[in-house]
Parts: sequence; structure tokens; C-alpha cells
Amino acid sequence: MQFEITHEIDAPLDVVELALMSPYLGRMLATRFAALESVAAIAHGVQGREFKRVWRFQVKPPLKVLEGRRIPRELLNWDDHATFRLNEHCGDWHVVPRGDADPHAAWRKRFRAVGTYRLTPLSDGRTRRTVVGEVEVKVKVVGALVERIAYVELKKAYDAEADALSALCALT
Repeated sequence: MQFEITHEIDAPLDVVELALMSPYLGRMLATRFAALESVAAIAHGVQGREFKRVWRFQVKPPLKVLEGRRIPRELLNWDDHATFRLNEHCGDWHVVPRGDADPHAAWRKRFRAVGTYRLTPLSDGRTRRTVVGEVEVKVKVVGALVERIAYVELKKAYDAEADALSALCALT
């Protein structure tokens, strides 16, 4: 399933980039996305003109759509890897499902979420953020349903991130 999510942020591109690299962005995101139990920064740094971060997400079980079903907590835990190239104002991201004892090696083979992240300056001084991605779940019968659920949750997360970015930009 392919998707595109766009937000316009009331701040210039350079301010949005600084907010994107802020170590406070993850914490702010966690307060704006109700389904999240936690967001932890696993890696965060700039090397040259490239910013890299890894956030570990833990979702509160169960998601409303899955109420009544027993979902292992480990399946609601993933790492989001992002690399943003400052010269190009864009980057790449991918999601890696987690599990403490790594019982999910088979699940990782059946799940893929990848995409790009682009910031574009608008003529009025604001910035457009566009996230393009693809979610693929290779599970018979319910794969397409799980893809739609993953997209809905990704959309909520990116909406919350846009709100957090706007709040950080207002602080500058």
C-alpha cells in the first residue's frame, strides 16, 4: 500500500529543519499521539550535512481496532530509522519491527515500511512537509487489512509530528 501525507507548517524551511533535528521532538510527539506509550531516542546525531535518528516506539495495547484480540506487546514495538540530508532538504525512513528476545525474525520478513521525507519552501515563507511511503504486509487473508491499520497509525503519528514541529518552530 502506497501513501502520501502532506502538511504545511507556518515556519521557514531552515526553522523546520532545526525543529526536525531537535532532541525534544520525540518527547513532544509522545504527548500528541494518544496511541503511544513511549518514544525513546536510540540514536540522534549530525555528521557533516546528514542528520540521523532512530526512535523506538511502543504503542499502547490494544489498538481500538484490535480490541478483544490478544496481541503480544512485542508486536507493538518498532524502531523508526530516519536519515535526513540537509543539502537536499529530504531524507529516507524505514521501520524495523522489534522484540526483546527477537522472536519476530519471521515477522520482519513479512513486514516492510519505507519511504521518503521532503521539506519544500513555500512562497509565503511557510514549509510543506511531504512524507511518501509504502507499507507491505505479506500475510494471507489479513495482510491488506493490517496494511490499512498500519497506514492509519502512521498518518496519526505524522499528524502528531507536524503538530510538534509547529510547536517547536513557534519557540524559536
